[in-house]
Amino acid sequence: MLILKSASPRRREILQNLRLNFQVNPSHVNEDLEPGELPLSYLKRVTSSKLETEKAVLDNVYIASDTIVVLGSQILGKPADFAEGMKILSVLSGKTHSVFSGLAILRNGEILYDYDETKVEFKPWGEKEITSYLNESKPYDKAGGYGIQDEGSPVLRYNGSYSNVMGFPLRKFYQFYE
Repeated sequence: MLILKSASPRRREILQNLRLNFQVNPSHVNEDLEPGELPLSYLKRVTSSKLETEKAVLDNVYIASDTIVVLGSQILGKPADFAEGMKILSVLSGKTHSVFSGLAILRNGEILYDYDETKVEFKPWGEKEITSYLNESKPYDKAGGYGIQDEGSPVLRYNGSYSNVMGFPLRKFYQFYE
């Protein structure tokens, strides 16, 4: 049985669209950034820690994923409210940033880990467009305060995997999961 260790509705949707038989059993881990922690180190730590306490059942495969939005070397997390969403989207406006999604798979007592990167360029939005988007899409549960799949998304173009930006590195999943 495939066990998804995430409560993300977007990750569930991606696996459902693949017509996989899976169960959802989210892990709750500390996702606070540690002092001096680099973005990719943070991503590996958080993603892998979702599986470290799992008591593996024979024949089960456990998967965990986490997504970060990075501009320069700064992680732009999920906005807590409208004001923070406005700040994050204003910083990203007209710029290109990276979206990294990590994937950890626990199979036969071994954790495999990898990540994917997608470069995303934003439309040059002003206060009016950002306000409208935040009011309509309410992207407060999304890294970077946006969803590539949202109607009226701020994404102008991307280079890499669409599903990676949605929060699941599908290309890496196919490499690991048979």
